[in-house]
Amino acid sequence: MVMKRKVKKTALMLDEKGTVPEQFRNIRASIQYIADKKKIKTIMATSCRQGEGKSSMIANLAMFMSKSGKRVLLIDGDLRLPTIHRIFNLKNYVGLSDLLKNHPFDKYEGIQKINDYLDVMTSGVSPYNPSELLSDILLPESLKEYEKKYDFIFIDAPPIGLSDSIIIANYCDATILVLENGKTTKTQLKECVEKCKMQNIDVLGIIRNKVQRRRNDSNYYYNYVKK
Repeated sequence: MVMKRKVKKTALMLDEKGTVPEQFRNIRASIQYIADKKKIKTIMATSCRQGEGKSSMIANLAMFMSKSGKRVLLIDGDLRLPTIHRIFNLKNYVGLSDLLKNHPFDKYEGIQKINDYLDVMTSGVSPYNPSELLSDILLPESLKEYEKKYDFIFIDAPPIGLSDSIIIANYCDATILVLENGKTTKTQLKECVEKCKMQNIDVLGIIRNKVQRRRNDSNYYYNYVKK
């Protein structure tokens, strides 16, 4: 039985007032507009390098999207360094890796409920062969099944330099790049975008994390979504 879990104090923006929550609403509105226009449901979040705030960004985006009444499934697709279960304070005994390893497997067994509109599938126990597991036909088949139930599916993936992200991107309608302001150089970003183009990855937009606009806004988020 799937139990609804109480979200403890984590990287989640639980206070809906202020600059940062408003930026998430802007990002949400932009994505909803483009998604309706292009029929996008499954979106992967990745970054140019490790430690750019990608996981906390996509977790908050999923939370804010669910607050608009959209049915959202957030999947931790980073089987090497999973983070989503920590952000939501969830157990990680069963998750995506179990779905891909065990045949047959109930596609909904590893899903945990956060609120009435947001569900989370953690990564499960980290496997020794993540790329091979992610290449299994069961992943795209499961995503198609989830698309019947959810309005949006967000997948937290490893940095774009790993083959795992390339594999996951092929199953998604679009990709969001997350970068930490001042950490990723323009050259690195350009190389990252070029790599996406070479792999035919549709980059929906780039979200810059921790852009300081005013003295009191130390975690201001800026978004750019392609039209």
